[in-house]
Amino acid sequence: MARRLKASLETRLGVRVILTRDSDQTIGLEQRAAVANNNKADVFVSLHANASVRPVASGAEIFYLSLDEYGDRAQRIAKRGSETLPVVGGGVRDIEVIPWEMAQARYIDQSAALAQAVEGSFRERVPLSARALQQAPFRVLVGANMPAVLIEMGFLTNAEQERQLNSSTFQDTIVQALVDAIVRFRDEGGRR
Repeated sequence: MARRLKASLETRLGVRVILTRDSDQTIGLEQRAAVANNNKADVFVSLHANASVRPVASGAEIFYLSLDEYGDRAQRIAKRGSETLPVVGGGVRDIEVIPWEMAQARYIDQSAALAQAVEGSFRERVPLSARALQQAPFRVLVGANMPAVLIEMGFLTNAEQERQLNSSTFQDTIVQALVDAIVRFRDEGGRR
């Protein structure tokens, strides 16, 4: 699915898309955000297939980061500007110093807007769970220094959804919904 999304975004928008992995290998959660950060990504989209102990659980779910566990500190960091630091050889330089676990704080409103764009685009064509749009403290989103969402495309533990997720037609539908959502987010300037 990620490869299809990459091809579609590159073709339709002419953008460069970087996959955090291109084979069946394990990449640490922090390392995924680091790849996006190091490549100065405009958005971070983490694709997943869900599972549940209840085989009837179904529908896509879209998440953006919840900062509740960070309290007021997250809000202060989100509003903070740059710091002036001395440079070797004399002079000073303004840089932004943000703790890794607070990188997403500055982008939480834009992440919410991206999540809403995905939810709206999915609602038109992809089955959604009863709780389609949610906030959660997912570690993979914490360090992303750009708008970031995590998408559970469906439940592999639901036999019908597993069949759908394996279907080329359904995969194309999800990819088109994601491309449309990203275009909508870009065109609206990341506003909620």
